Formats: sequence, structure tokens, C-alpha cells
Amino acid sequence: MALSAEDAFELSKQFRELAINLGNYRFANWNTLTTAQRHDVEDEEWSLLNSSSDMTTKAVGLALEESEMNVQSIKSSVSKAKKAIKKLEKVGEVINVATAAVGLAAAIVAKDPGAIAKNAKLVLKAADI
Repeated sequence: MALSAEDAFELSKQFRELAINLGNYRFANWNTLTTAQRHDVEDEEWSLLNSSSDMTTKAVGLALEESEMNVQSIKSSVSKAKKAIKKLEKVGEVINVATAAVGLAAAIVAKDPGAIAKNAKLVLKAADI
């Protein structure tokens, strides 16, 4: 299955929205987070924004032929991650979701089908609330 430029663009938007949700979480919980936790959440937020940008840049020609994941499955895992960030109460769990999402974004940008499947599952697992 090939990932079209349109699909990659849509995924880019999804990861950007996930980054925004993470930023909103950071600001909403500013007073309860330690400086280190705020820094960790912000780092993951920027990683997701950068990955989103990379996906947009590399949208044309991005192929996932060997992947067992389809685009809808990836979109579903990102959607679940966005919802989890809004509902999770422990910063460690939020950071776990963000870290898994960054791994998925990196796998997509790297065009690594095996890593995409693995990381999509990690996102689902981390976002399982």
C-alpha cells in the first residue's frame, strides 16, 4: 500500500494537532508540573512539530509498501493519542504518549515500514487510558 502525498499531508496535520494538544496540556498544568517536566513536555511538543513539518516536506513519494499498517490505522493511533493527552492526569503518562508519537512520526519520515507498525502499536499502548 502506498502512502499518497495527500495522506502524508493529512498525517502531518494530525501530528501538528497532537503537538498543539501537548502544548495546551503543558500550559493547563503549568503550576503542577516541575520545571523538568515542563521542559520534557515542551521538547516532545517541538519534536512533533518538527516531524509534522518534515512529513509535509517529504509528502511526495513517501511510500509504505511493505507496511502492515494502513493510513487509517496510523490516523486512528494519532487520534487516540490526542484524546489521551486531554484525559491523562499524570505527566509521565503524557510524556510516554508524546514520546511514542514522536517515534511514529520519525518512522514515517524515515519511510521505515517495520518501525511504523511497531511505533503505531506503541502509540496505541501508551494512549490506552
